[in-house]
Amino acid sequence: MTEDVEKLTMLYGRVIENLQEFSMPAEEQIKKLKGFTVADEIASDFSDITLNYAKELFENNWITLEQYQQFLDIDEKLDDMSKNKALWCEEALKNASEWKKCREVGAELL
Repeated sequence: MTEDVEKLTMLYGRVIENLQEFSMPAEEQIKKLKGFTVADEIASDFSDITLNYAKELFENNWITLEQYQQFLDIDEKLDDMSKNKALWCEEALKNASEWKKCREVGAELL
């Protein structure tokens, strides 16, 4: 049991860290992830890591269904955005309403 709590506590902390990065202003994201394709990195961190952690937290009653649904909504939005290559550059990260909305929902989750 203690092992499970420790694991869930670690996952929860990682989700918070990832949401903080996901929600920070684009300029800060670009500065923090310098050397990476920033939009891709932010999206893949969310969809490939954060979403999986959120699922495990939800399954263990550490987050609510409403919160988990917000994670799923963001993931769906990112998937929709992936169909538009113009949204995956630093300029779009700074100015596109789609990225702004994702950051807002991420901030709500925090």
